[in-house]
Amino acid sequence: MKQFNHIVLLLVAIATFTACKKDSISNNEEIKPVTVSVKVAYDTENASYNFTTEKATVKITNTSTTTVYNAVSDANGIATFKNISPGVYNLSVSQSITAADYNSKAGTNVTDPVVYNASLSNQAFSADGQFNISLTTGRVGDFVIKQIYYAGSDTRDGALFRDQFFEVYNNSNKTLYADSLYFAQVMAVSSSAASVDLTKPYYLPSGQYDWTKAVGMSNANANTGYFYAKSLFMIPGTGKQYPLDPGKSIIIAATALNHKAPYVGVTGNAITVNKPELTVDLSGADFEVYLGDRPDVNPLASDLDVPGVTNVTVIDNGSGRDLIIDNLGRDGLVIFKTTADVKALPKYPTPDVAQVISTTKLYIQIPLSYVIDAVGLQHAVTTSRIPKRLPDAVDAGETFVPGGSYSSQSVIRKVSKTINGRIVLKDTNNSSNDFGSLLKADPSKSASSFIN
Repeated sequence: MKQFNHIVLLLVAIATFTACKKDSISNNEEIKPVTVSVKVAYDTENASYNFTTEKATVKITNTSTTTVYNAVSDANGIATFKNISPGVYNLSVSQSITAADYNSKAGTNVTDPVVYNASLSNQAFSADGQFNISLTTGRVGDFVIKQIYYAGSDTRDGALFRDQFFEVYNNSNKTLYADSLYFAQVMAVSSSAASVDLTKPYYLPSGQYDWTKAVGMSNANANTGYFYAKSLFMIPGTGKQYPLDPGKSIIIAATALNHKAPYVGVTGNAITVNKPELTVDLSGADFEVYLGDRPDVNPLASDLDVPGVTNVTVIDNGSGRDLIIDNLGRDGLVIFKTTADVKALPKYPTPDVAQVISTTKLYIQIPLSYVIDAVGLQHAVTTSRIPKRLPDAVDAGETFVPGGSYSSQSVIRKVSKTINGRIVLKDTNNSSNDFGSLLKADPSKSASSFIN
């Protein structure tokens, strides 16, 4: 009997080993490396120019491991990635066309290279295959967003988010006017990309909203030709009331106060910080957002109407109690100009809304053709990053502060070159490439970040 038991145990062990070996083989088959190619082309608007697709820079990023692979396209516009791990990847492509080549084919007179960009999000690489991607170029505007301070400062010792601001810069060689310059925050999915249920019909494969599914929508270009404003403001003026010389900036603040110093809030209570060095002095801001005179808003105690500072015109404050940029980076800013009546533009609910009732929030649909500049922000933590919220035509990448929320850091556009003492900022319509960061936000209008 004892010998029989030994035999049984031996057979069990052999069976277990065999099963484990099969499982190991199965697992090895599951993680077999794949070879993926990316075919680069130009969008329909630019295809007729016959620009080269050779030597485009192609980057793929594994969304789980954050591993980055880089390649350059060949003469056929194909970049190949051999023996990479299966998984979900984000793709980005950049191609620079010389000014001479662009001018000769497009009939323009630009002086700098023109950069084309493209991106694809959440692409599954599970087997060998090819992905097609279309390059596009956005408007290279005279105004650019130079700096965004969205992170805020320490929750206990700083000013939280009440010290937020952003900076707009004249990147041209002529005087521009800030009068009637609109700025907006972008409405989009702000959940982490990993948490979006892609089986729902109102999401795109990227995890972002499919606006073609919004109630009342009949525009096939709803996702590619427009953005949707979560909030919308405008700098007032007579048309030439607020000139901005080449190489100069304006600061738009939530509240144009020196946040380093104590002040009395709307409720009559003192508002102070324990460590003034963590926050900023916005008493020199050119414009501020004030919501205290709106009957539908319960403003923050810190939202004062500062004497001598011009209030922007509020078109739609969204649900905000002040200008509040998401301090985690789940946001996007757009500046634009138009002679159209923006209040008359179409408005839609988010695509996950099945029925519109009186209390349903609607978002203004704004054509991308109006856009001068746009900057997509992103979460600093890779695993918490949200689906890309802006179309490639206005921003093919995103930027973030490495320190994350309440770090006192800001994102700032890099310097491209200097012409006769005038700083020209980098503007390729790709915030991933165009922006760096400051360890401490700087509203002095003299801050710079040089290309590295």
